[in-house]
Amino acid sequence: MRLADRLHEWLHPRMPDCVLCGQSIGRNASGPLPVRDAFFRRILREGLCGSCLGWIPWILTIACPICGRPDRCGDCLRRPNRPFVRSRGAVRYDDAMKELLALYKYRGLEKLEPILAAMLSAAVEPMLSEMRFDAVTAVPIAERRLEERGFDQAERIACAVAERYRIPFRPLLKRTRHTGKQSFKGRRDRIEDMKGTFAAIEPPPALGQASRALPFPQSGPRILLIDDIYTTGSTMAECSAALRQAYPNGEIHGAVWARS
Repeated sequence: MRLADRLHEWLHPRMPDCVLCGQSIGRNASGPLPVRDAFFRRILREGLCGSCLGWIPWILTIACPICGRPDRCGDCLRRPNRPFVRSRGAVRYDDAMKELLALYKYRGLEKLEPILAAMLSAAVEPMLSEMRFDAVTAVPIAERRLEERGFDQAERIACAVAERYRIPFRPLLKRTRHTGKQSFKGRRDRIEDMKGTFAAIEPPPALGQASRALPFPQSGPRILLIDDIYTTGSTMAECSAALRQAYPNGEIHGAVWARS
C-alpha cells in the first residue's frame, strides 16, 4: 500500500459494516432504543446500521401483564394461573426477526450473538429496576439439536446477559425427552407435546443467600428464566413448573428475546 493510501486510511478510517446488510454503518438513524446499559447500546449502534436498527419491532407497550404481549392475549385469559409470575419479551417475532434468528440458530452466524443478547436486555432491564434475581437460567435445548447446531442459543444469550448484569448463571433444567420442531405444530399440539418435557437438575443447587438451616432463603430464590421465543407459553410454563417443584417457595420470572 502506498504511503498516500495509508495516510488516507488513517485520516478517514473506514466505517464498520452492518452485520446484517453489510452496508457501512456511518451514523445511525435516530429511533427508539429501549436499552439503558451503555455496553449493550454500543453493541447495537456499532453492529447495526440505522436502517436495520429501525426494522427492530421493539415491544414498547404491554397489554398482557402475565406474558408481556403487546396485544390482548387469549392464552393468558384461558389459563390465568401459570407457574411463573410474568414473562417479558424484547421484540415482536415478525418476518424480519424470524430471519434474524434463523441466521444465528441454523446458519451459525455467531457474530449475531452479542446483538441478540443486547436486544434481550430490553426485556430484562425493566425487571431489574424493580427487583434482584438470585440466578439466571435458560430453557435447555434437546441433545439432538445441540449435536446438530453445536451450541445452545438460549443458554448463550442468557449467559451474556447474566454476566453483564452480574447475576449468577446456573443450569437448573434438563430435558426428559426429545420433541419435534415446535414451529410445525399448532397451539394445541404444542401444549400437549411439551407436557413433562422438562425437569429440574437434581439435586437442586442452593441459590441466593442460603442460611445454615435452609438450602435457600426462607422467601425462596427469585429465578430469571430465559428463552429465545415465546409462542403459546407452554415451554415457559413447563420449565417454570419444574423449577417450582425444586424450589417450592421460589419465584420464576421469564424473559424472552421475541414474543410471537
